Amino acid sequence: MRRPIPLPDIDVERLEYDHLKRIRYHFLEEWEKILEGLKSRLRIKDDWYEVFVRTKRKRKGLPSDLDTGAERIFHYVYASLLKNPNSSPIGADLMYETYDAFIHIDVKTVSDSNIGDYRGKIALSPNQTSYPTHLYGFNFHPGLPAFYSVSFEINGGKFLKPALTYFIYILHKHASEEIYSILLVSMPNGSLHKHYGKEILQAGKTKDSIRFAFKNAPVFRLLHDGAFRVEFLLKSRKFSQEKLTGIKDVRLPVWREV
Repeated sequence: MRRPIPLPDIDVERLEYDHLKRIRYHFLEEWEKILEGLKSRLRIKDDWYEVFVRTKRKRKGLPSDLDTGAERIFHYVYASLLKNPNSSPIGADLMYETYDAFIHIDVKTVSDSNIGDYRGKIALSPNQTSYPTHLYGFNFHPGLPAFYSVSFEINGGKFLKPALTYFIYILHKHASEEIYSILLVSMPNGSLHKHYGKEILQAGKTKDSIRFAFKNAPVFRLLHDGAFRVEFLLKSRKFSQEKLTGIKDVRLPVWREV
């Protein structure tokens, strides 16, 4: 019996793009419900705000009061689409198994007082990536495998299921209904590092931390034109694309503008 093998690089990218489209589609189907869910914390703001600020305040800027709550909203939305959550202790906020992949979706939020943290980069933790950052001189090791030991069959071949990593990245006004940007970002699977290299990596605020510099890889490099790794699920007219992402050479898709 033949042993399963990793997918070719271009097929990994095809899967990354196919599942990005699935994630986007379900957001667009439910976007008004999602926004209402994100606002729901404000109905009981007087019950939690003082304690939250006292325990979460940062030395610079105001903390995001959407952090944990946003995870709940998106878990509710995507549970009906990606029906097989996985209980692995190493994985993103939302982790699902599909026929051909393991999907990791991490929900990250930033308040407007820390907009510099949002612009074109995402802070990583090991359980959010399979990218071999240690090969590029960083003291940071990925927690996810590029391919899991579970396989699937397609076109007569037997292949290992890849780990696909996505971020739903929200910029909002602190303790307010205003959402300025919701980005959907696909980070390359670890097997694609020879195509993306070190340029998508950036040192974090501490010596052992790292960021995914998505502004340096806004498109899929092995696929046709128009396949973007970074898309605005929602964008405020108050901010330019460059102000929000640092990306100015290409025009990112904008699916909802408010």
